[in-house]
Amino acid sequence: MIEEAAVVTRVSDGRTWIKSLQSNACSGCLQQQSCGTATLAKFLPKREFPVDCEINLQAGDHVMVAIDDGQLLLTSLLLYLVPLIFMLVGVGLAEAWLPAPYNTDYLPEVAFATLLAGFWLINRSQNLLLLHLCFKPQIVKKLGDE
Repeated sequence: MIEEAAVVTRVSDGRTWIKSLQSNACSGCLQQQSCGTATLAKFLPKREFPVDCEINLQAGDHVMVAIDDGQLLLTSLLLYLVPLIFMLVGVGLAEAWLPAPYNTDYLPEVAFATLLAGFWLINRSQNLLLLHLCFKPQIVKKLGDE
């Protein structure tokens, strides 16, 4: 599990809204490649998002948020493989359907366009993919209640 501290910004409709507490010091740290906090901070940007929680919390409470390592790896694979698969399928279709002189002349453009389409699709669906299907951040504990 990768863990990071967060603050509860609000509680409404049975959902707890949190915001990451990761500081700007991470950008200058030499241990960024092997640090779980820096890795998790990429997925928990400085915006609030809802998390299901069984713990009774209030706005301003500090909590520990965790994400499963396996789900994080699966998400990374999905984010990188979907655009590549789009590109390969697009090139295959272009090579099969374009007339003979054009099927080799325009393959780089088709490859680039379908790769961008894959990235666009991931970008448009990242909220659904990242926070609902691939991994769900969990509030592990309330900090200060040791």
